[in-house]
Amino acid sequence: MFLLLSPKLVYSTEFYISSQTSNAISLFNSNTLDIEQSFAVPKGPVNLLVNEDKDVFYISHPEKGVVSVFDQKTRRLLQEIETGGQPFGMALDTKKQKLFVTDWSRDSVLVINTVSFQVVDILAVGKSPAGIAIDTVGRKVFVANRESHTLTVLDADKPRLIAHIETGNNPYSVVFNSQKNQLYVGCVKENSVTVIDTESYKVIASLPVKAPYGFAISNDGEQFFVTSQAENKLVVFDANTLKATSRIATGKMPESVALSVDN
Repeated sequence: MFLLLSPKLVYSTEFYISSQTSNAISLFNSNTLDIEQSFAVPKGPVNLLVNEDKDVFYISHPEKGVVSVFDQKTRRLLQEIETGGQPFGMALDTKKQKLFVTDWSRDSVLVINTVSFQVVDILAVGKSPAGIAIDTVGRKVFVANRESHTLTVLDADKPRLIAHIETGNNPYSVVFNSQKNQLYVGCVKENSVTVIDTESYKVIASLPVKAPYGFAISNDGEQFFVTSQAENKLVVFDANTLKATSRIATGKMPESVALSVDN
């Protein structure tokens, strides 16, 4: 089962959808697709990320310059973390209790301690970083730099740059396939998905997808899914051949996609 929803979502037995203009989060039942609850959040929520270990979720607010932290059970606001910039994409490292957040305006990645809620480091990356992903086993962080047309690879444990990799134009989103050691980078203006080998840091393919935005990967890593906003379709790829196997019609301008746990 897959879900096509916009804006961003997080999927489990329930899922959330953020509404940037109404400053609210809606909680849906994944079986009935009914709204169970809506609650107010700080101004301009964009991305939402759940930390199951701590029963909290994080929301980035680029307009306000904060990352908010909510209790997952009570939906109560626990903290607003001041960033001094425009926080956007987020990736969680539960092993080291760190939250990595792209800062669009300062061309950097913020490292937030998930215990103290403090920004403990600021790491330089390319221009206008947007999407971010993490390899918690290989201990690497991957950042899509929209205006630099590059992907930055960072050490997840210390402030060290590992690589800068050229992608297609205007990379926006990135996802890591741990089963295949591959990165998929959505290059919106170039209408392509750049595929990168995470061991050699080499680009191994450029796949035609019009306005690619959201990604999801099957549990076994054999398939990946890309929303195409220009085509109004979900494109399904074989991760071994890197060939499109189907194009599924959706509603207008699909952005995010998520898979159920039993996919």
